[in-house]
Amino acid sequence: MSGEISRRQLLKRAAAGTVLAAAGTTGLYRYLGVPLAPGAATLARAQTAQTPLAGSAIPRFVDPLPLLSVAGGPIETVIAGAAEVVLTMREFQASVMPSTFVPATGTYSGTWVWGYRAGATSNPAGTYTGPVLVATRNIPTQIRFVNALGNTDGSNLLAWLNATDQTLHWADPLNGEQNMCAHMGGVPTGDCAQHYAGPIATVPHLHGGELPPVLDGGPDAWFTSDGAYHGHGYYTRPGAAAAGNEAVYRYPNTQEAAMIWFHDHLLGATRLNVYAGLAGAYPIIDPGLSLPTGLHPVGLQQGGGGAVDYLVPLVLQDRMFDVNGQLFFPNVGINPEHPFWIPEFVGDTIVVNGKVWPFLNVQAKRYRFLFVNGSNARTYELFLVNPATKAMGPPLWQIGTDGGYLDAPVKIDPNVKPLDKLLLMPGERADVIIDFAGLQGQTLIMRNTGRTPYPGGTPPSGSTLGQIIQFRVQTGAVTDASYNPASGIPLRPPMVRLVNPTTGALAAGVTAQKTRQLTLNEIMGAGGPLEILVNNTKWDGKRSDGSVRTDFTAITINGITEYYSELPNEGDTEVWEIVNLTADAHPIHTHLTQFQLINRQNFNANKYNGAYAAAFPGCQTIIDPMTGLPYAPGVFVPAFGPPLDYATGNPRALGGNPDIVPFLQGPVRPPNANEAGWKDTVVMYPGQVTRIAVRFAPMQKPINDPSLTYPFDPNALGHGFVWHCHIIDHEDNEMMRPYIVTPKSGATRTYVQGPHY
Repeated sequence: MSGEISRRQLLKRAAAGTVLAAAGTTGLYRYLGVPLAPGAATLARAQTAQTPLAGSAIPRFVDPLPLLSVAGGPIETVIAGAAEVVLTMREFQASVMPSTFVPATGTYSGTWVWGYRAGATSNPAGTYTGPVLVATRNIPTQIRFVNALGNTDGSNLLAWLNATDQTLHWADPLNGEQNMCAHMGGVPTGDCAQHYAGPIATVPHLHGGELPPVLDGGPDAWFTSDGAYHGHGYYTRPGAAAAGNEAVYRYPNTQEAAMIWFHDHLLGATRLNVYAGLAGAYPIIDPGLSLPTGLHPVGLQQGGGGAVDYLVPLVLQDRMFDVNGQLFFPNVGINPEHPFWIPEFVGDTIVVNGKVWPFLNVQAKRYRFLFVNGSNARTYELFLVNPATKAMGPPLWQIGTDGGYLDAPVKIDPNVKPLDKLLLMPGERADVIIDFAGLQGQTLIMRNTGRTPYPGGTPPSGSTLGQIIQFRVQTGAVTDASYNPASGIPLRPPMVRLVNPTTGALAAGVTAQKTRQLTLNEIMGAGGPLEILVNNTKWDGKRSDGSVRTDFTAITINGITEYYSELPNEGDTEVWEIVNLTADAHPIHTHLTQFQLINRQNFNANKYNGAYAAAFPGCQTIIDPMTGLPYAPGVFVPAFGPPLDYATGNPRALGGNPDIVPFLQGPVRPPNANEAGWKDTVVMYPGQVTRIAVRFAPMQKPINDPSLTYPFDPNALGHGFVWHCHIIDHEDNEMMRPYIVTPKSGATRTYVQGPHY
């Protein structure tokens, strides 16, 4: 379309720096060549002023990495048992900036953040990251989540207050979830052009959890700090005496040992709540799992019963700060329809475990790290290097993926392609061992070469965003009897294989009951990306003009009706083929299920896009904003849904899209060795179809198990799950869809709503 710019062009222009971001709405619209929207100058004046601080001006490697409290650090470590755990979402100050930081005004007393707090909070706290809540398999954990964040008018967190955008389809607590601004189109006015003012809403989601839908913490299950407002999906355990600003969840913990995590998932404002600090880790350990000698459920161990060296979390986030050390979040929309939403937040400062560019003193031995990409949009490609000698390494040994242990360690060596870097998109985790033996006295840097947007965007600066953390290897000999991943000793009994990772095909004996072919779509506005969709469908299943497809299923929960297209059956294995029609990679995440990556394959994007557009029947009720006329047949219609009937339009695969098969190019590419495990989030590249095997049953059940059912009802109270892009700026603007799992008739349930949760 004429007048559009690509996302890469947009980001290059935005790379003019934080001065541009602080210039206000008027300045950015003029800079992008977009006509100034009526009222835009008023919006700019309404912002609370902040002066950004360039990340390059912040000293690096001044302070140590925050560690777990069991290892003497400030990250709260909670061992879950029979007693209820109370996690309170609070606003507080944390020592995020280097100890040498001097603010422009006054004295630095900490950065205002939000976090889940299990105990007393000092001021400033040593970190906002956490807690790490250690659960045990098959022993349920009850958590009382308390929203004590107050109202917007009492918050000190300017990054949140200045960036809410009510033109998105969001929770909208004060208007009964009506989201009127989201469907109005055009330039917002009145309340739609203002930031939200009222009680702050949150909802905790257990990312990677295998659990009933009402415990999932879906985006519509939110509750406000004053307890007066709840989303239509809100749930709390019956009889648990929860106040209105609380939700009591009792997680079953029946899944395999895994490094899962929890974070906020508020509809339309996840990017802000997670940016503010609402994220923690939730490792599930399995006492019944036989680990090799020297590998401990929560770290490494010296021999068969010696001292435990606790796992070191590495929660990677990029942030921006103002000159007083407070969080800064750019809030200048690139299209008039969304005055404050930006397509992807990428900061100019690296924060690890809640500390700007920290260092870690290590001995010349092995350490176990849990990597979590907690960024909004940034992708990391990680490896180690000695900056003085330029020597690359040591290698990273990955022992676990999102859903648990790999069968055997996988070596990621910066000196050996193709697996030379650890790739992590937002939401992904990696369980990794690094051996510092023989490196006494050396100083190493963990480098990052992940481009933004990924994979074809701008590379990070080698002196700032290209650096993550510094490791200082201490002198002296060290005896290390911990598990050595270089030995190749298996990590676990072989996992259940839905996929043969060598061939990139379904494993022997695995049959897919359904195949779905679904698209990733980016809708462009005059200034750049306007919204991003899965299968060209908005979150609620309605079209832009409010009309509804006849091939979607209406589901009404507590008075709110949404329209579903994915309704898998419990126990079924499905192949999902995700066709990426956008210019960049997306980390696609499914709730409830851990899946296995089958393969990736290139396709002729130009020819497929032509066939795709030609399949649209036209829509006389939706107006093309570029022409002012109804869409004609054979023209792509944004948010129309797929062009064909969902069930019958493509005889080979559900989804309503022209078949991708005639447009495929080259061989299938099996998963990398470190992707060949259970995943809940995986990178899907542009110009490729990514195939995953999704089984709607517990991970550990064998392929031929006669009862592929969950211990809980996967459709409890009629609620469902969601799948979405984990670039959270995208999921906040429509790149997310709900789905319902149809429970198997007559299944025996051992974890029942009412007595158990």
